[in-house]
Amino acid sequence: MKFVCKCLLMVVVAMGLVACIPSKREKPVVYSKIMYKNVTPFAHSVNPSVASYNIPALKRVIDLSYRVAPGDTLNVHILEFKSDVYAMDHYMNSGKFQGITPILRGERLEQSIRADCHIFIFSHDSFRQYERSDLETFVRHFPGYRGGFPQEFLSLPFEFREAGRTSIQTKYFMGVKAYFPVLVQSYRNADLRWSVARSWEQVEEHDFDSWVLLLNRVEPEGIEPESDIVYFDAGNNGNGMAQQLAGGRVAVAWGYLSWADLAKKFKTASDRIYEARF
Repeated sequence: MKFVCKCLLMVVVAMGLVACIPSKREKPVVYSKIMYKNVTPFAHSVNPSVASYNIPALKRVIDLSYRVAPGDTLNVHILEFKSDVYAMDHYMNSGKFQGITPILRGERLEQSIRADCHIFIFSHDSFRQYERSDLETFVRHFPGYRGGFPQEFLSLPFEFREAGRTSIQTKYFMGVKAYFPVLVQSYRNADLRWSVARSWEQVEEHDFDSWVLLLNRVEPEGIEPESDIVYFDAGNNGNGMAQQLAGGRVAVAWGYLSWADLAKKFKTASDRIYEARF
């Protein structure tokens, strides 16, 4: 009995010691030291009051100004979002950005780059073209840079992808209010077309249920329905299937396919999404 008590005491003490270990805090960014081609900014500001921008999930706005040469100033306007998916959504769907194509605004050129949860907007004199590679180098050295395409897309099926038919939806999904952000990829094989979507991350059950309530649910024909799968009218005679997978992620597939064909596509997609580590 004494031995058991001693063991219990040791466990309690160990738990107490773990609780006392301070959590690792994120190192604050010193914006005054962020350089562009070995030049530090002569002016910088961080604005966490972003309500006036009316941009969903915007976390803060950062402005940096560099005096690259006499009479030549590079201004960097950075939009920082709560996560990558919201930055991608705004960059792809707002209509304000043209990718690698510079935009002339008044007497200044704008170039933009999205990386992770940031959108970088470079503004400079229209007579002084900045090399894109220099701007990309600046972005790669920005604190917290990870780079690459979001890993979440890699869990969607690869075969028969339609080029240029990748999207992110955060406000509306399947024509109704979106309670969680989703990644969408379209596919085509001969005359068959369908789409697959997955939630960006785990979804609360009540959010999934709230979204499902807005769908036009139907009874599938030609297949035996499964109790944990939602069957719905995807519009324009399209069929749709949705499910909250174990772990919380949501998988959705829809298209102009028979219920039997769609069920096969849905099974492939949901398996990939479920097995993914992201």
